[in-house]
Amino acid sequence: MRTKGNRLSLLRLETRWSVEECSYRLMLQTNELQTPEDWLAWERSTDDSHAGRELQERLDDIAAVFGVDRQYFYQTEDSSETETKVLKLPLK
Repeated sequence: MRTKGNRLSLLRLETRWSVEECSYRLMLQTNELQTPEDWLAWERSTDDSHAGRELQERLDDIAAVFGVDRQYFYQTEDSSETETKVLKLPLK
């Protein structure tokens, strides 16, 4: 079963955003300082770790940044990818 951090990492890779860009976009969303190191810690976290609990607290804002529903992070391994709606942003 994938962790929320693992799903966050896969979502970032799908959008082709860097860790720095993700932390910057989250900073704009929350108006709080989010460092790339924080972001990497969340991606590498387990659900029961300290970083995993921090990620859990920020899921609504992170979901808004990526244009997905919060439930994306709770999907089971058997969920089809068609159930998840990810906004396709144009590449620069």
